[in-house]
Amino acid sequence: MTGLWSEYDRDEVHGGSRYGNVVGSSSSSRYAGPIMGGSLSGGDILGGDNHHDNVPMFERENLAFKETASAVKVITSNNVIVIGLLSNKVKRYYVGTPELDDVLDIPCTVGTSKIHNLFLDPSGKHLIISMTTGELFYGFTGNNTLKHCSKLKVNTIDAVGWNVTTSHSDVDTREILLGSSIGIVYETKLALSFDRNSPETCRKLFSTDEGESITGLTFFHENNDANQRTAVIVATPSRLYQFYGKTKLTEGSRFLSIFRSNEFPSFKQDRPSEGIMRMFYEKYPSPSSLLWMTGSGAHFYRIKNTTESFDTRSLLCEFKLINVTEKGIPTDMILTQFHLFVLYDFGYEVKSLINDESVTTEPLRSPTGSFIAFASDPMVKSKVFAYAKDKLIKIKINNEDKDVWRFYMDLNKFEEAEKYANGDQAKIFEITSKEGDYNFDLGNYDHAATCYASSNRSFEEVTLKFITQATDEGLMNFLQKKLESLPNSSPTQICMLVVWIIEIFVSEINLLEKQSKLTTAEKALLQSRRDSLKTFLGSDTVFKNIKRNSSMIKVIQDLMASYGDSIDMVYFAELMDDTENVILHHINDQNYSAALRALRSKRQFDLFYKYTPILIRHIPERTVTALQEFTKYLEPLKLLPAFVSSKSSEEAKHVLEYLKFLILNANCKDEAVHNLLLSLLVREGDESSILELLQGDTNFDLKYALRICTQHKKWQACCYIYTKLHLYEEGVKLALSKLNDIELATQTAIKAQDDLDDNDAIKKLWLLIARHVVKKGDDIKRVMEFIDQGDKIQNILKIEDVLPFFKDFYCIDDFKDAICTSLETYNENINMINCDMKEATDSAQRIHADIKKLKSKNCVAETSKLCGICKVTLLSRSFYVFPCGHMIHTTCLISQIKQYLKPRRQEEVDQLFRLMVKLKDEQATGGDRYRQTKTRLNDIVAEECILCGKYMIQSIDLPFVTEDPQEFEKLRITWS
Repeated sequence: MTGLWSEYDRDEVHGGSRYGNVVGSSSSSRYAGPIMGGSLSGGDILGGDNHHDNVPMFERENLAFKETASAVKVITSNNVIVIGLLSNKVKRYYVGTPELDDVLDIPCTVGTSKIHNLFLDPSGKHLIISMTTGELFYGFTGNNTLKHCSKLKVNTIDAVGWNVTTSHSDVDTREILLGSSIGIVYETKLALSFDRNSPETCRKLFSTDEGESITGLTFFHENNDANQRTAVIVATPSRLYQFYGKTKLTEGSRFLSIFRSNEFPSFKQDRPSEGIMRMFYEKYPSPSSLLWMTGSGAHFYRIKNTTESFDTRSLLCEFKLINVTEKGIPTDMILTQFHLFVLYDFGYEVKSLINDESVTTEPLRSPTGSFIAFASDPMVKSKVFAYAKDKLIKIKINNEDKDVWRFYMDLNKFEEAEKYANGDQAKIFEITSKEGDYNFDLGNYDHAATCYASSNRSFEEVTLKFITQATDEGLMNFLQKKLESLPNSSPTQICMLVVWIIEIFVSEINLLEKQSKLTTAEKALLQSRRDSLKTFLGSDTVFKNIKRNSSMIKVIQDLMASYGDSIDMVYFAELMDDTENVILHHINDQNYSAALRALRSKRQFDLFYKYTPILIRHIPERTVTALQEFTKYLEPLKLLPAFVSSKSSEEAKHVLEYLKFLILNANCKDEAVHNLLLSLLVREGDESSILELLQGDTNFDLKYALRICTQHKKWQACCYIYTKLHLYEEGVKLALSKLNDIELATQTAIKAQDDLDDNDAIKKLWLLIARHVVKKGDDIKRVMEFIDQGDKIQNILKIEDVLPFFKDFYCIDDFKDAICTSLETYNENINMINCDMKEATDSAQRIHADIKKLKSKNCVAETSKLCGICKVTLLSRSFYVFPCGHMIHTTCLISQIKQYLKPRRQEEVDQLFRLMVKLKDEQATGGDRYRQTKTRLNDIVAEECILCGKYMIQSIDLPFVTEDPQEFEKLRITWS
């Protein structure tokens, strides 16, 4: 059998199908390529589309129809075309695989019966033929023999509800629904053959009111899941029924339970017509829209196949009534995604489902009369067919949604419009711009701002619109949205927008704060504005851009300052880590506790040195606590200016506490810190605390301490400092003159005894004390008691030392005993001195005797004796003999001893030696000059033995080896 179509477009032929290849195909792909030849010509039927704006949306193409018999019915599904002819033949064509095309002959037993209707399931495999006599035939793909369903002889069938759960491997229809011309719904299952266990059955489920013909019938599952609930829609000329429930086997039927008890609300029309029902499947197998033709017009519904819609019984929604009777009575209709094709006697009209407007009207004429109906493939949405008895046309749909976005935009359905803009930025800009104008006119300024920010409308134009309407909220929203859309590479624009937004916030806050009395709502609004400003400043984009732009920070600070918005200035400073400004704001507001909290929280220790003087003046206790907390991070010397300026006693008290903490706990050794502590103690404290501090482990400048204590007349402290300076005489004088404190003076003198070795100086101190004691009361007894303190004054003072301090005429009886004791002591000392002198005389006499013996002492020098230095025969020339036994040539001794003498003494030795040589003749005559010279030379060079005396000890650090290379070589040879 030749192919039906002359040629096909490859893209459509190769299109996919949820059912895959037709059963029985011998090709690995049912879309192997174009097929040439056939009895119809005029181009492809299911060809591809060129989706370009310059291509017409609807292209009509006439196809040559050369069948010998008139066409009764044309149907198509899943690229399978079925044509029923008046000759009771059915031709079936498989697009892309013409070798499968076949002709089905209806058995002659039906007599005068003709084809009433044809039904093809979505997979294109199952074919039902309804005859005018009620006979029913079933055909399966790949089999050119029709099965006569004798047990299913019912009235003519006008509608079939196919089971969408069938799969590629199924050889039967599974459970399907049949709608008869007398309003009865049947359930059956068809196959070419049945076994004994599952015979062919037909179950009556439902009858319509008044027996109206069923013109439309479909069912689908909740969320496309056969295990969930099922919805059944039944259409008649006057009513639209809805049923739902779970399919279950009841009395041999799976759908009976649904029709018995679970009916959705039905729709009834008083003006019945053909009752045509058409479905559109945006994504098979779930229908997305439904059309029901009545006498009042075309009822259009969107179908929501969700659990919620099942629960609320609202499967059909978004109803609209489309007027299709203006140009005549429709004979058929077909739904596409966005359009409605209406067939009239004169031709067809295409109406938009969005705005109900007519898109195009085309006349259709056939030699045999008007066109009968439309045919469309639920699996291929780019083609619609219209047929007459002897004519067939194809209407190709190109880029059906290209203007949908504009229709929705004109209807102010902007979300839908943007959906169908398909990402085209120019279209999206136009939509959002229109949406902004629409909301602006309605007063929805916030939403309008969002739309304008997403569009390409001029920034100046939009801002001027908002400023003209005096709506800061909308303007702010627009500016914020615009800011979000700017890239980081536009710092100038970002800076401008940020500053503008902040000014709007601050201006609103300022207007609210100026009001003398705020209501609760206004207070809430004020707080809301502050919170919004903080959120804005803290947002990631704004924060990063401000942080990296120091000039921008300055502009914002000046802006807030110009409005006097101190609260937000503080927040902004904290956000920018500008601790110093935070502290300054708090100090200017006299909120010193908050300033200290900011100082402690940020741990910027350089600021402690700057603001401690202010804080310690107002909150000294808390400031000192903070300083103690961060002692290890602070340098005490840098804090001293803050403490020096302390004025009040309360402030000085806490400064003293901190300085003591530094010295005692932090082990601070800085002299300036110790000096400041002392000066504050001298100024504020008592003398006992000063003495306690001075006697501790401190590091004062004693001269400064003496000066400051003298200025404030802290005499005890001064006396102690004199003692530390070893100025005991001044200490004693101060204790006696300023304090009249003999005990303190005595303690000072005792310390001097322990420290000084000069008895005269010590005695002078005690004489000062004694003189003061005498002058104070002229009390002899007290003076004698003072002198008798032998353990203290170590018997330094005697009665005769203090007698000059008394008056010339005084009764001696009071110190007679003391005088006697003193005389006895003198007498004992004289006797001791005489004994010592006698011992010294005896010792001197013994020494003289030893010297005389030494001069006459003899020593024997053997002829073999060698010089102790040069190791040459000793008797070869003059030599010295020492008591230790060493014997050394005179010249050797002189040359060796000279290296230990000073230059002047060396010169003297040389002169004496030369003079001795010169006076050698006088030696025989015993001249005095020679003897004197020799004696003088002996005193210098022969004072001690050079080999074992003091000179040898002095040479202990000299090297054994001389630095002279020749001498070293000679020495090395001796060692070897």
